[in-house]
Amino acid sequence: MYNTQSFMQILDKHAPLSLSQKMIEKGSYDNSGLLINNGKPVSKVLFTLDLSLQALKVAKRYGCDTIVTHHPAIYSPISSIDAENGDTAVIYGAINSGYSVISMHLNLDVAKGGIDDCLCKALGGVSYKILEYTDELHGYGREFNLGGITLQKFTANVKKTFGTRKVIVYGGKNTVLNKGASFCGGGSSHALKMVENSKTDADVIVTSDMPHHVIKALVERGKCIVLLPHYTAENYGFKKYFEKIKREAKGVECFYFEDRRFV
Repeated sequence: MYNTQSFMQILDKHAPLSLSQKMIEKGSYDNSGLLINNGKPVSKVLFTLDLSLQALKVAKRYGCDTIVTHHPAIYSPISSIDAENGDTAVIYGAINSGYSVISMHLNLDVAKGGIDDCLCKALGGVSYKILEYTDELHGYGREFNLGGITLQKFTANVKKTFGTRKVIVYGGKNTVLNKGASFCGGGSSHALKMVENSKTDADVIVTSDMPHHVIKALVERGKCIVLLPHYTAENYGFKKYFEKIKREAKGVECFYFEDRRFV
């Protein structure tokens, strides 16, 4: 039987919370860690990319006492919690149902074997280089070789690997891709900075949530772009994290909720 702190040690092993602090020190914002503590032992845990009303229903169905999310369940400061307010009703629901809630965000993004790593490898990056280092071992953004695949074939592989048709593509379908760069989540500003500062000469940029002015800037620099749904791109790596914890947390039942509304 684990208490909250001993269970968090297992989570931290694969995604050290110290990495989140290092990202904050470099100018990022985050709110990872234990966000709601019920003070009870950990026996049944639901992993879900987001804390949502749907996730709360699934946690109740499985009889969970703890929920682990990727995106911070409480991201920005809040002044009140209202059961009838869509923004905070889920927080009220989690507290009222007695769940502990732990969020592993930027630390899991940049960790070895974390979400950015998993995205890169799923795209074909057998080996890669980190584009922005958080410390000497970890960082954000990956550059990798693609071996001369066409954009059309690369896009087809992406759709198959991630199980989605919701992919937006910029570039000629017969464009030959020798090198790619990926940024999990909404990494468009990082991608543009890397290109502008000649930190990567990738032929294709893969990320999510890219605004038009960044798309224009990259296309005008001759880059192809493949945009995945934010949920789909990060859910892939979060599942891998869940599988590691499920194997290691002996005596804890771990469940996974995939929210098909966003896949």
